[in-house]
Amino acid sequence: MGTRILEGSSTEHVDLRVITVEGDFHQHHSPLVDGRSLAELLQPITDASHTRDRKRSPPDSACLPGTRKGVIKWIVSWASSSVLAKRRHVLWVYGYAGCGKSAIAQEVSEQIHGGGRLLATFFFCRNAGDRSRIGRLPNTLASQMTASLPGTAPFILAAAKVEPQLLQTESCFSFGARLQRLVYEPFKAFAGQVSYAGYFLSSPYLIIIDGLDECDDKEGVQEFIATTLKFFAQNPYLPLRVLITSRVEQHIHSCLTTDGGVFLKDLADCCTRKDIETFMDTVFEAHIRSNPVIQAHIRQNGLWPGRASSEKLVDHIGGSFIFASTLFKFIFQGSGSPDDHLTPLDRFPLALDTDPGLDGLYLQTLARSEHLPYFTNIISTLALLATPFPVSGIAELLGIQASAVAHVLVDLQAIIQVPGTDDAPVTFYHTSLRDFLTTESRSERFFVPPSFHAHLLIRCLSCSLGVRRETPKLQFEPTKQTAAARLSNLEKLLHLRRETIELLPDDGKADGLNNVAASLCRRFELDGLTSTIEEAVSLQREALNLRPHPHPDRHLSLRSALYKFFKEAGSVENLDEAISLRREALSYRLALPYPLPFTLRGLVESLGCRYDKSGSLADLDEAIGYARELVVEHYLEGHERRETALDKLQSLLKLRFEATGDRDDLEEIEKWKNMSRK
Repeated sequence: MGTRILEGSSTEHVDLRVITVEGDFHQHHSPLVDGRSLAELLQPITDASHTRDRKRSPPDSACLPGTRKGVIKWIVSWASSSVLAKRRHVLWVYGYAGCGKSAIAQEVSEQIHGGGRLLATFFFCRNAGDRSRIGRLPNTLASQMTASLPGTAPFILAAAKVEPQLLQTESCFSFGARLQRLVYEPFKAFAGQVSYAGYFLSSPYLIIIDGLDECDDKEGVQEFIATTLKFFAQNPYLPLRVLITSRVEQHIHSCLTTDGGVFLKDLADCCTRKDIETFMDTVFEAHIRSNPVIQAHIRQNGLWPGRASSEKLVDHIGGSFIFASTLFKFIFQGSGSPDDHLTPLDRFPLALDTDPGLDGLYLQTLARSEHLPYFTNIISTLALLATPFPVSGIAELLGIQASAVAHVLVDLQAIIQVPGTDDAPVTFYHTSLRDFLTTESRSERFFVPPSFHAHLLIRCLSCSLGVRRETPKLQFEPTKQTAAARLSNLEKLLHLRRETIELLPDDGKADGLNNVAASLCRRFELDGLTSTIEEAVSLQREALNLRPHPHPDRHLSLRSALYKFFKEAGSVENLDEAISLRREALSYRLALPYPLPFTLRGLVESLGCRYDKSGSLADLDEAIGYARELVVEHYLEGHERRETALDKLQSLLKLRFEATGDRDDLEEIEKWKNMSRK
């Protein structure tokens, strides 16, 4: 049957369009194995190709019209030329962070796809789950290849039938064998069916691998390169090429520069001043057309920015497209903070003062939010998580409010992509930020130590236990476990948390101590031993010493354990200290986010207990004031805690009436009762 595989060919040697193909298969038929299609068997990564949603799956890179023309034209020419004319099948485009490698790969993908010669694409992305690992690359390329060249599907299917483990990332087959059997050999088998002229003179097909340096599996990367180069050495006339882009990493450089079958292209030699000027003109013209403030300035003062200022900005940018993009974002969008009232006219001279190195940019940007609560934990979490989390996920993992996460990130939008909703992932605009944060000599006070992994592990365990307690359908159901089983689980968690404390830096030890103390408090509820709660109090006193006044998280330490200790041992001294700490915590009520109702409830309970012990009306009056605040300001109509809070307020008012005979208390009780009836 006839198959068109030369449509869009740009070869100058022949004008061949239709090639005879041997074999009995249908281009659009999806083979089935045990009722499953080939795509279902391959299970490709769906957000790794050039057609992915780049906002949700970085890198979000694209060339603006008119930029990078020269290098793109050169790459397309190489990709389209016959293997008889240019025998080197592999092109490595390399360069520094931010020079536009991914944008060029994206543009080349779209142009070659438009010509019908794009076989498959894969855009690696560090810390993006399977897209940062090599294992599923063969499956993904094979799946895309069946869409580009349906005639390859029977050959892939045949290989999978004979050796089903080829489809598995963990199997008896090496990565190189899987790549060979699922991608290269099926393509070769298909190409071998075409006529002689079509085989040698047609425009080759192209595979594009972007960001190879962002793959965490260095040995796998080297095996990919070695397998690819060996295959082309054995098949020098096969109409297939591979474009690889990456930074210059030793494990990549050592493989690609020692083989004569590889073209090398340094983007540092291809980034012209004209490209940066075109980029700047395009961005500025678009914003000027839509900004009435700039338009009014131009009507009164003439061209903005002036020629001298424009040249100064281009000089300042150098050749970094990512730095240019970040500066333009700052000029026209600012920090994203509601407090940023500057116009682009005001921000332009500020952009000229920004450090031209990315490290300087990162230091300056991060400094905007470092004074905020939870800054260190939030930035460390973003840097170390294997898969990007949304704002809500980060908040849940760290045990804080989503508003606290947003508060930290809102001024960092020049370097961190913060989505408009809480359920879309937060990502770095460029992975060089992660490298910066995890290299102490570069990030200085913003350094994310490896020990923070231990803190994340503890938080993950805590979240997992919390979910399992709240979800009765899960297999692990603490509410149905015996006390002994629950105690056993707590012992395991306690052991892990104790081990973790030794790994934590000084500024993280307070959290570690409080985590152990929290587990001890839960164990006390099961074993009832005074020694357990005594240890919890001791650890939380130690944590308190690590957080002297006015540390924003000081209120999280000690007071709950002290109150439990009082309930167990009846020590008024512990109760007095718990009340004192809770009163201190109220001084933080203006710091957001702050769990004020939690502290007020604790004070109502603690002061009520002390009144029962001492009969002090001052304690009772204070407790009534806090109980009234809860009802009036926090637990409004419809709140799940309102009825409980009303009952507590009324019981306290009744106690005061019994002590003083003041009928105003009775009238207030009646008022609250009437409101409840309504």
